[in-house]
Amino acid sequence: MKIILLILIFIAGLMTGQNVQSQNQDRFPRLRERINQTKLREIRANLKLDQATFEAFRPVYLNYEREISNVDFRKFARLINVEADSLTTTEADQLIVKQIDSARKLIDLREKYYKEFRAMLSPQQIIKVYQTEAELRKKVMQELKRRMNNR
Repeated sequence: MKIILLILIFIAGLMTGQNVQSQNQDRFPRLRERINQTKLREIRANLKLDQATFEAFRPVYLNYEREISNVDFRKFARLINVEADSLTTTEADQLIVKQIDSARKLIDLREKYYKEFRAMLSPQQIIKVYQTEAELRKKVMQELKRRMNNR
């Protein structure tokens, strides 16, 4: 498990070293595949999925990952980190509208895939999928911060 986590952290480190302007998932297909395989291993272990359930879940999750990677999460962070008084009314309005659009896309994807996940997983397992993703993101971010501080 530690090896998998280290691989995921290493991969995330490689990704952050690249041009972060583009979220085009076709840029590094092998890297994205390795990340997704690591996520799937962690999810399978945390949910204790049998082979048949995992085989049904895998393609649905990969579709979910592909679609969710097209949501620009930077818009969420920008709204929180912006100096509000430095924006014009129009700029602030546009920032809020863009953030709402991104949030709507995320909610729509969660609703769509909840129905698909629910066909093979219990609601408790679906929550564990989201928790596992959040834990992995948190670990990756902590490792990235640690690496940035060691420069």
